[in-house]
Amino acid sequence: MRPQIATVPPALLNSIRCGAAAVLTWMMLPFGPPLATLLEVPLDEWGLLLGSVLVTIGIGDTLYLTAIKYIGVPRALALSGIFPLPTIFFEWLLLGRPFSWGFVLGCGFVVTGVICLAARTPPEPEGPEKRAERLHLGAFLALSAALIWGLGTVLTKPAIAHLTPIQANSIRLPMVALILYVPMLWNKKAPRLRQLDRYTLFIVALSGILGMGLGSMTYLYAVKLIGPAESNTLASTSPVFGLVMAVLFFNEKINFRLALGVLLCVTGIWLVL
Repeated sequence: MRPQIATVPPALLNSIRCGAAAVLTWMMLPFGPPLATLLEVPLDEWGLLLGSVLVTIGIGDTLYLTAIKYIGVPRALALSGIFPLPTIFFEWLLLGRPFSWGFVLGCGFVVTGVICLAARTPPEPEGPEKRAERLHLGAFLALSAALIWGLGTVLTKPAIAHLTPIQANSIRLPMVALILYVPMLWNKKAPRLRQLDRYTLFIVALSGILGMGLGSMTYLYAVKLIGPAESNTLASTSPVFGLVMAVLFFNEKINFRLALGVLLCVTGIWLVL
């Protein structure tokens, strides 16, 4: 989806992804609990659900997509990969959960391993002036996204106490799509959906269905079952699977840094679990 990130504004990109994923979750609603169970959800949990979705998807994902524009996928992925650490802090601060040093050490191993793996792709060639301009802002955006993702995940845990992940996403995703897209209607310079070609719409929508539809649903199940810090630590190891696919399908070479990254991630997962 990198070409689309370069040409489509992050807010519009995220609104399309959320809208496509929302359609998927609505199609799955009839196979879950009756819709009447939504009336049993307390008002404070609705508030937490709204806050978590605005923080995590509305702000965090948009900052991350913007960071990719400035510093590219490898750097943005490496910097934002620290998000298990803010999750630990916010879960301790807001939910009062104690953590063992072994758990914190495991998260540190995973974060370090992710940085090793995410940096495997060389940065795109660019002049020194352009690099100096974009690097600081892109790094700030990626680190801010990591901080916000940690806070949003912690808010999500109590917000879905009386909701299934499918029910939660059927409300969260269309809400974010509207919040991101409606303000652009008043901006005459903002691009419109009709200005995007069909291929771009298809790729962006497909990424939303896979990432925010299926991916977010399984992620919420994990948050509900094992907690925010554990879920974020395990979710941050996605570069390990990316490396495996790169080796299998694109014949990528394994070097010391990549082997070290995998070893650190596996060790960190073992300590966390």
